[in-house]
Amino acid sequence: MDQENKPIIVENNSDEIDITEILKRFWIKRGFILKLTAIFLLIGLFIALFSPVQYTSTCTVVPQTGNRSGSSNLSSVAAIMGVNLGTAMMTEGTLSPNIYPEIIKSVPFTREIMKTEVIVKKSNGQPITLYDYYADKQYREFNLLGAIKKYTIGLPGVIISAIRGGNQSAIVETSPVVDSTNVFNLSSTERRVYNAIQKAIDINPNSKSGTVVIGYTFPEAKVAAEVTDKIYNTLEEYVSQFKSEKLNDNLKFIEKSYETAREDFLNAQDRLSSFQDANRGLTTASARSMEARLRNEYDIAYSIYRELATQREQAKIAVKENQTILTLVNPPVVPLVKSAPRRSIIIVGFLFLGVVVSVGWVLISPVFKAIKEEITE
Repeated sequence: MDQENKPIIVENNSDEIDITEILKRFWIKRGFILKLTAIFLLIGLFIALFSPVQYTSTCTVVPQTGNRSGSSNLSSVAAIMGVNLGTAMMTEGTLSPNIYPEIIKSVPFTREIMKTEVIVKKSNGQPITLYDYYADKQYREFNLLGAIKKYTIGLPGVIISAIRGGNQSAIVETSPVVDSTNVFNLSSTERRVYNAIQKAIDINPNSKSGTVVIGYTFPEAKVAAEVTDKIYNTLEEYVSQFKSEKLNDNLKFIEKSYETAREDFLNAQDRLSSFQDANRGLTTASARSMEARLRNEYDIAYSIYRELATQREQAKIAVKENQTILTLVNPPVVPLVKSAPRRSIIIVGFLFLGVVVSVGWVLISPVFKAIKEEITE
């Protein structure tokens, strides 16, 4: 076995590898290491130069939480009545920021974003929707790297899509939409646009700072900022609508509870008054005991009635209030610096990968060759 293909072994009386032997092998194989590293460097240069330019615009919002004091009072009254209002009432119907990513992933929300009108370089100054941009290739810049990837690594997927595409497209495009607000039917094009938009959206709720960062990535800086602003406004509408529905439900619940409590209070008042009128001259222990019991029932009914009357007025005010659900603390700004590709990182990464792969192969290949020779013998 020649010197360059001799495996490196560890001496039985030592736990250290012969560094001199390793360096000698690297020197013998220096040509292979340099060539393979250069190949990886060229691949990194190609990817860095031909990767599509992307810009990311972000905005920071602060969700406004509901007032807990009124809700806690209502919950205490409801507990007396044997009713559990749940956690939604405790925050006056305000959604947790952790739910915002799920809202943005929803089909109805994404369909609203698809309707955003933008002006791109290839639209000749005419506004088009975001749906048109992602659905029609004429509005997008040619992506050489994406085309190579599509017809090399992604070729099996392209073939499968071509085989299934004809039948699926006909079924999806011509099938009627189910008449229900909870069921949506996406065509193959809508699904592709949906995936593209979801891939470009970035939302990060921060529970520690209480902020939510919303971002959108697009090949053109101005459009990235415009779509980010649209996402913020649409999210605020969804959260506001949810809160309005919950406040209306809260008011309906209080109104119903208030009427019941008012009726119970009037009945307790009538029973106490009737008993006092009928037993004005009696001083027996049983009469006093009955009067005490009726008065306790009257006091409890009055406390619930008074508390619900207060909550009823507060609920009416809450419904009429036009509060800002999401406070914009850092608005979207047209980015001046591209977010991708990070060419220096790509080049350094592929250079490092080339060194690791070439050096690793120099160290491991003799072991594989020795195993192969033993099997052959």
